[in-house]
Parts: sequence; C-alpha cells; structure tokens
Amino acid sequence: MVMKHIVFAVFLLIGILGFAHISAAVLPSPEIIISSASFQQADTLKVVVKNEPGEITGKLGTVKARFFRNETGQDWVAFIGMPHNKLPGTYKLTVMVPGKALFQKSIKVAKRKYPVTNLVITPDLSKKGYTVKSIVQTVINEENKAINKVLSTINPSTYVIKPFIYPLSEIAITGGYGDIRVAKNYKIQHLGIDLKAPLDTPVLAVNDGVVVFTKNMPDYGNTLIIDHGLGVYSLYLHLSQFNVAANQAVKQGDVVALSGATGYATGPHLHFSIKMRGSSIDPLKFIEATQGEW
Repeated sequence: MVMKHIVFAVFLLIGILGFAHISAAVLPSPEIIISSASFQQADTLKVVVKNEPGEITGKLGTVKARFFRNETGQDWVAFIGMPHNKLPGTYKLTVMVPGKALFQKSIKVAKRKYPVTNLVITPDLSKKGYTVKSIVQTVINEENKAINKVLSTINPSTYVIKPFIYPLSEIAITGGYGDIRVAKNYKIQHLGIDLKAPLDTPVLAVNDGVVVFTKNMPDYGNTLIIDHGLGVYSLYLHLSQFNVAANQAVKQGDVVALSGATGYATGPHLHFSIKMRGSSIDPLKFIEATQGEW
C-alpha cells in the first residue's frame, strides 16, 4: 500500500512538472524590433517593444536597458550606447516582457578604427597663449571633470517621446568622431563631431529637455549641455552666444545658441557630442539610430 502511494506521488510530481514545462513553452513571443545585431564601438542599439501595456525591463550584457513610452504611448523604446572604448565581443541582449516568453539575442560589437590626426596650433591661437600642453592638461584636468560632474546625474525619467534631430539645418562634417589628435608627446581623443557652421549659425535643440550647463571654458569655449533624461545628454561647444539659461526647459528644434569660434578653435564651427550614462558615443550615429518607427 505504501508503495502504491509512492508511485502515485511520483506520477503526480511528473505531471505537475510536465504541465509547468508545457505552460512555459507556450508563452507567446513579444514583438520586439532591434536596429541591428552587429555594431562597432560608439554605435547605438535601438530596441522597440510593440503593443505592451506592462513595464519592460532588459539589459545588454550587464548594462541596463532603460525603456520609455513613445509618442503614441503604445510602444516601449530603449537606446543602448556602445561606448567608444567598449570591449569588442558578443553580448547577450535580454528583454523581459510580462506574460511573454523571454527575448534573447546575441549582439556583436567590433573594434572601431579611430584615425590619428594632428593637434593644430595656429599662429593666432599661439598668440592667445594656447600650447599643446595647456590644451591637453586643461581639457583633462579641468573641463572634462566639470562636465563629467554634470553627466553623473541620471534623471530617472525622460523628456523624449520622438526621434532626435540634427543640431544644424545642414550637416557637413569637418572633424571626425573619435579622431586621436597628437602633437609632440601629447595626444587627446576627439569625442564629438565637428560640423561646418559659419559664425552665428542657429544651433537647434536635438530633442526636448532641460538646460543644465551654460559656461565659458578655456578650450571648449561657450559650452551648453541639455539633459534629455535617462542619462542622455547633448553637448554644444565653441558657441558665440547662448539663447537659453540653466534650468530652462527647451523643445526640439528650439534655437538654443549661435555657433562660434570661442575657446580652442581654428575657426567657426559647432562641436556636437552625445553622452549616454556618462559614456561617449558617436552623436550622428546615435541620431540615425533614433530615426524610423517607434
């Protein structure tokens, strides 16, 4: 009699476990769109989760994906930046959707080759007191520290509900992203993009946000930073004029400044950067990644 009870219990346990396995197997798959499965350092991954009412969570490797609602309020969106110095390799993208099967995808990140260029000191800049040593030391020891302090704050919410736009009405690159600029025994990496902009060209807010920094700096010149939420910031350097003030809310397309040649600049242009959770990413590739349907 005891043996019969044991056999029955074993079959009951098998039945329960088997049912649990079948239930897990038939969970519906979420509708998830990713921008690509292959990237380089400084690229941006876009993840869109369609038609889900519940909160979405996820990660790429150990990096948390921060999802927010799109303009319609129907879908969820997350952007995950590959820092300029991210270790190349294959990372697992995992997305958890309530009531749906676990989504997993392998994401490959390749090494990006950054060109080596000259750190130029023109006669005019030399007359103003600029030297290779002073530029590198000021940027590293003063200006980057001041900016990184601002970027260390991660707003838990977002101001963004639609794709980003370019900061100028016309885009022409005059200085590439990630260039390693060298002179003598000094080198510094250009973690932004230089864009052609004659003096006093209107500079546009690339998306909704709040101005968190307006300051004149020795090398970066007049510098403006906008917080877009969830740790995403846009930076605009060498401006001739600020049209906004700190703590001011701005809308996408607002003229927030005019371009210039303040600080260490060989001529009028706009240096434009995007920082994501403190890391530098290619700003134009970031904007391109945000385009399309959300």
